[in-house]
Amino acid sequence: MNSFTHFLSALCLTGGALAAAEEFFPVKITVDAARPIGPLKPIWRFFGADEPNYAYMKDGKKLLGELGELKPKEVFFRTHSLLVTGAGTHALKWGSTNAYTEDAQGNPIYDWTIVDRIFDSYLERGVKPYVQIGFMPQALSVKPEPYRHYWTPAAKYDEIYTGWAYPLGAPTEAVISDGTATLDFPLPRQGVSLLTFEWE
Repeated sequence: MNSFTHFLSALCLTGGALAAAEEFFPVKITVDAARPIGPLKPIWRFFGADEPNYAYMKDGKKLLGELGELKPKEVFFRTHSLLVTGAGTHALKWGSTNAYTEDAQGNPIYDWTIVDRIFDSYLERGVKPYVQIGFMPQALSVKPEPYRHYWTPAAKYDEIYTGWAYPLGAPTEAVISDGTATLDFPLPRQGVSLLTFEWE
């Protein structure tokens, strides 16, 4: 067994012991900000948000620029709602791109205008897109109405989940990198595969 395997084994045993514990105990952490011990070396490079359309708005551009300056072309940003149906309306925990709709006969209509605008905003500021394929288009939903949700702190996501209309195969995970964007497929579906190839 190598040291990494030992580490994983110990982590699993510790996690199991913690999960089995019935009682919780308070933990107190004190930070003395007046006593620096050295420079903070940034070790993070992945950031994200729920709202995709803020990327090309004034404050979104500013934030992306600050993130891009941390380490140009090595910082990633992930957003939700990249496939949500709508005209690019922004709101708290909401956004839309209208990337996929269907005509009256059910034929797909692809429009990458808003998605391209979002990713161009990232790339222009030295940030690489980490693409989450999720938050389904309305036309692919088994429950298309109500579609738009208005988030509040009391909102439950299971009440707004609408389900994919075209499931194919068992869920698997894969990450594909083309050097520009990293594509994350948590639940591959025929419609999502078509969307991805059309976008590329």
